[in-house]
Amino acid sequence: MPPLALAAVATLLAVLPHGNRIELQLNRGSAELIWITDSTFHFRRVLNGPLPPSEEAEHEPVAITTAVTSDDTGGAVRLRSRLIEVTIRKQGMELSVRRLDGTPLMMDLSEAHSEAGGVAWERQAPEGAAFYGLGPRTDAAFDLRGKSVRTEVPFLVSTAGYGEYHPGAGTYHFDFTDLKRYRIQGPQIDYYFYYGPTPKEIFEEHNLQGNYPAPWSVASERFGGWATLKASLLRIMHGSMSAAIAPMFNLGAYNTAPPELQSRARQVGSLVARVQPGTVGLSAFRQQLDTFFGSYIAELQDRGFPVWHPLPMQTPDDQQGALHADEFLLGDEMLVAPIYEPGDKRSVYLPRGTWTNLETNEAATGPRTITVETKSLPVFARNGAIVPLDVAAGMALHYFPKLGGEFFLLEGDIAEYSQVHAAPALDVMRLEIESKKDRDYQWVVHHVERPSGVEFGDRQYRQVAGLSALTDRTWFYDAAQKNLHVRVKVKAGEDCIINLNFE
Repeated sequence: MPPLALAAVATLLAVLPHGNRIELQLNRGSAELIWITDSTFHFRRVLNGPLPPSEEAEHEPVAITTAVTSDDTGGAVRLRSRLIEVTIRKQGMELSVRRLDGTPLMMDLSEAHSEAGGVAWERQAPEGAAFYGLGPRTDAAFDLRGKSVRTEVPFLVSTAGYGEYHPGAGTYHFDFTDLKRYRIQGPQIDYYFYYGPTPKEIFEEHNLQGNYPAPWSVASERFGGWATLKASLLRIMHGSMSAAIAPMFNLGAYNTAPPELQSRARQVGSLVARVQPGTVGLSAFRQQLDTFFGSYIAELQDRGFPVWHPLPMQTPDDQQGALHADEFLLGDEMLVAPIYEPGDKRSVYLPRGTWTNLETNEAATGPRTITVETKSLPVFARNGAIVPLDVAAGMALHYFPKLGGEFFLLEGDIAEYSQVHAAPALDVMRLEIESKKDRDYQWVVHHVERPSGVEFGDRQYRQVAGLSALTDRTWFYDAAQKNLHVRVKVKAGEDCIINLNFE
């Protein structure tokens, strides 16, 4: 990491609050800090002259306390919200952010200076913290430590509990080759700070500002190969961890590929929300996920979460998960580990918890790495998940106890949510559907013993001899799989409750 250029040190002369906007008057240049929420602020600074007019929208008032201190180094200004404290040194304008308990989050180690037609400065890289994001890449692991990255997607997430985003157009250079600090070089000093502390909370704050890039292509090659498929998978994953949440996948690049490659490309591409199917077409699994995808596309718009959840986003405390950029959670419910090399085998890292292979119905407990061999897409359902799958008869609700679960089904044609819930309690398991439209549902409860009764109130559901015999208010127990199937036809507005007794 090259040494910083010497420059005259800027001095903070006055602090002038204007509601959420804090004007920082300097002896040279200009700066301001705008509070967006208790956990988010927007900082801008120019080294010379006045700031360009702010385009920041009006925000709800944020209660801020301001304190000015003086010492032998010139002192500092402290701005405190309900969640974080921002300190700005008077000499040098170096900025740091802490939690209210004093835990450091982000800390400048040098004053910004002019460089290569833009600006550069250094920040502390806290010991033990990892850094994710900075746009689509093809690295096998997520952490940026030890790397030097040029990017046009300058969204960064740190496990120290914060995220930063630089909205100015242009190329940014983030250098993490020094493990104790990182260096930022870019067109300007203009960034949003987001206190999480979790990645999902950081994504939500980012989404509230409308700071997300336009759709982007991950497979623009004319002819796709195995290397292209792997690179596309990794680029989507790193893009997802960078809030680049609208990838487009062109399956047409695999129209003339060999059958095995075409099949694996179909399995990956079918799970991308924006896909051009070409003649390869979409998988049957994708067609079963129509309602599931619709529900998560709404979450993408409302909360800024990618449909593909990278492991560091879903399980931020699992350091091992950050080493696996070639698998992801589809929503919160399913772990997907695509096969992207010849042969029908790959290793799969299972995070903490119990995971059920949707193809075999076998359950395995993580954290550990297993090997799967299949021509299908390896998919594992999380313990406590309800996985809704569109089927010819209506909707299959696969529930994986023993934890309680719920799912909100977006009914796109009426813009309302049907809700499904499941929870065990002692010798009873309760299944509930609050449906907003007429639909034929089939509960599939995995890994349970044969119930002594299926009922609600005085109504006993009738047991039948096979799946083909299932009709409304009947059930079938698959002893070989240890799965219970219950079929119900639910009217719009009806609250359908089913109790499974295991006494």
